[in-house]
Amino acid sequence: MTEDLAIFIDWENIYISTVTEYGAKPNVSAILEKAREYGRIVSAMAYADWTDGDFRDAPPTLYSNGISPRYISARYFPGGRSQKRRTNSIDVMLAVECSDFLHTHPQVDTYVLVTGDGDFIPLVNLLRSRGKRVVVIGVSEATSYHLIETADHFISYSSLLEEERAVRAHDKELKKETADPYRELVRAVEVLKQSGKTRVLGQVKQQMIVQLGSFDERNEGFRKFKDFVVEAERRGLVNTVDQDLELHVYLPDEEVPETSESDLAVEDPKDAVALSTERPQGDGAVEPAELPAIQDFDLVEDLTSYELETICKTIASLQDPASSVEIFGGIRDLEERGELELTQEEIKEVIEAMLNAGYLTPVSTKPYKEAKANITFYTLDRGHKEVQAILEIQAS
Repeated sequence: MTEDLAIFIDWENIYISTVTEYGAKPNVSAILEKAREYGRIVSAMAYADWTDGDFRDAPPTLYSNGISPRYISARYFPGGRSQKRRTNSIDVMLAVECSDFLHTHPQVDTYVLVTGDGDFIPLVNLLRSRGKRVVVIGVSEATSYHLIETADHFISYSSLLEEERAVRAHDKELKKETADPYRELVRAVEVLKQSGKTRVLGQVKQQMIVQLGSFDERNEGFRKFKDFVVEAERRGLVNTVDQDLELHVYLPDEEVPETSESDLAVEDPKDAVALSTERPQGDGAVEPAELPAIQDFDLVEDLTSYELETICKTIASLQDPASSVEIFGGIRDLEERGELELTQEEIKEVIEAMLNAGYLTPVSTKPYKEAKANITFYTLDRGHKEVQAILEIQAS
């Protein structure tokens, strides 16, 4: 039986993206045609200030295609309409109505979000946590790569353009059949390097989608894109390194930057902290500094018992041992879902404090058998008194 699906379109976002990148308005028919591949459309809504000159001609076209325009009045900063416009109300209204639709239409299994705005990551997480499949359609060059990683499927708008489809159909299929995904990975890293862009996993996958029109690592036998990149590293095609709490991809002939001592991927974080409290003396001896250089974050004082329990339970649910990137991402997901209120810097401080307090124990091991060097992973010390108490509460 065909699944039901609902479409929510951030019209201002997709309009500005297509006009900027392709010099054309969004092709509504192409969007709907692609969405129907995932199920039967039971609801479709588009959000914008339809009184704006750029959007006022769109409602008739939307109506004729079965899409309901939702009017959201734009607000302006003081000083007149020439000032920068606030668009947050559009994002909020879309998220609120999508959440309401989730509860009132439990039979709908798939949600298609037409946007490139990374602010919708919490909405994607909410939908997926309720067992729904989330498909994002957006302009690759203007879509948050974190949003791409969070969604179940990402579809590049460029692959939907009807005027290109007739010409490119045969070539695209031939390209997919003959293209070497590992060679395309290397080419993607090269392109990002030449353009000076960040080469984190999501950005690399986004570039591969631009090159191939679409790419799904599951077609190559991998559950996650990270696993695909790890296999490419095993083959000597790329190198990866944990940097700024995200996995970056480099070419084999590049000099991979060393992780700083303040990074969570040092061989022994406790040793790094100990060294930071020492200072050299005139005779070359080392003695403790008068004031410790350790950060002031205190797990008990600065976190509520609920927050500490939630963080420990989240880390316990990760693969053991887990990388610093996975731990940081797990805690950041809590913040994005509204269960915690921590900045990125505070999340780093929490992880460092857990290391200092013995909640986390570093483990040096190879990420896979053929890896050339060990990487520091972290395991939750289930024998620690406080951790043990938290996990016993969870079990009960």
